[in-house]
Amino acid sequence: MRQVLRGESLKLRRSSLFIVVILVPLVVLAYELLNLTYRGEYVQKQAEMFKASSMWQYMLFDNSMLFGLGFPLAVTIIASIIANIEHQTNSWKQTLSLPISKVRIYLSKYIWLFNSLLLTTTLFAIGMVVLGKALGFEEPIPWGLLFGDSYVMLLTALPIMSFQLWLSITFKNQAFSILIGTVSSIVGLFLAAGITTRWFPLAYPSQSSTIILQYEGLGINPDLSAFVVINVFVGLMLLIVGALHFKKRDVL
Repeated sequence: MRQVLRGESLKLRRSSLFIVVILVPLVVLAYELLNLTYRGEYVQKQAEMFKASSMWQYMLFDNSMLFGLGFPLAVTIIASIIANIEHQTNSWKQTLSLPISKVRIYLSKYIWLFNSLLLTTTLFAIGMVVLGKALGFEEPIPWGLLFGDSYVMLLTALPIMSFQLWLSITFKNQAFSILIGTVSSIVGLFLAAGITTRWFPLAYPSQSSTIILQYEGLGINPDLSAFVVINVFVGLMLLIVGALHFKKRDVL
């Protein structure tokens, strides 16, 4: 498996993968920097109105929707980049002719997708700490909430990861998979607003923040553990289905 992963890394070095990995957290953090710098008084009033216990808490809530939209889009683009290497060079036949099981090839691409997004969430978590300190937040750093906000997002996006990778590998035209991923990301925001539809997997990323707005103000997300369990299960099931479908195909 290590050799397969190493082979994937050699292919990905010539791609724009790492630009996307870095760009997503930078965009979200840039938005927060501008928002908290140039709209400081308004943000302070908003934090008081929402009864935020600290500016850290308000910042986590404020960027949850933006990151909830941006992260699924990052999943879509990164999955497309990883799958498109073979599509662009028409090398699927050559890849599948290697003395390696198709399931391992499929899983290697999934591992690269997961690790790339893990790096994205790590950069986001570190950037949040740096941003809060740079803006002079006086309260102690809520490490659990900060890292929870970042890595829980990764877990709640597992179904999207499994589906988008399968879609990107199955269809050569990457415009199709990117279109589906983009529309799904936007639809997820609307689904999250409904009482019943918020339990659809597409709606989870925008609800995976540790902090949500409740009737009494900002507080800990009570449904977070349920979101994680459901998404890990659904994500693994979709991964297995995708790997089995890939195994049955002769030439892509």
